[in-house]
Amino acid sequence: MSRDFQSGPDGADGSPMWLEAMNETHLDAVVQIEARVFSNPWRRRDFEFSLERDGSHCLVAWIGDRLVGYTVGFFISYEYHLADFAIHPDLQGQGLGMQLLDLLLAGLDIQKTHMISLEVRVSNPQAIALYKKRDFQTLAIRKGYYSRPKEDALVMVKPLQGSLSDWVEQALNLPSENR
Repeated sequence: MSRDFQSGPDGADGSPMWLEAMNETHLDAVVQIEARVFSNPWRRRDFEFSLERDGSHCLVAWIGDRLVGYTVGFFISYEYHLADFAIHPDLQGQGLGMQLLDLLLAGLDIQKTHMISLEVRVSNPQAIALYKKRDFQTLAIRKGYYSRPKEDALVMVKPLQGSLSDWVEQALNLPSENR
């Protein structure tokens, strides 16, 4: 296992969290976490598709020899879309989600990735607070985006360079006073 990205001591035994690229051998553990965390979980085939999709960037998080979480996302032009993100439910509330998000953000090449986007259930204040602590901004509401239960999603974005308005101007090729 390669330690692609690593944080400081985090585990109960002082072990750091580290990330590696997700692969087929991780899917049993990932699917188990997914089923415990989400009311409408992805199926194994959803993860398999994500691993095969062009532009995918799927990571698993470890502390010691325990898989504690994962991220699934996709590069779309200059954007990284975070499609799935979870920490094992027995380990939530310990700051591991923040560490995983920080490691993910640190590993993105800001020369190639200008923006990160995601959707989050409006009823998930812990996740919303996590994203806001890392300067994600709410851009829109997607009505009825989630099922089981039917629920709205907040669309949240974080520019990795400059401000949100800078990114919008650049994406739309609008003239800017600062250029």
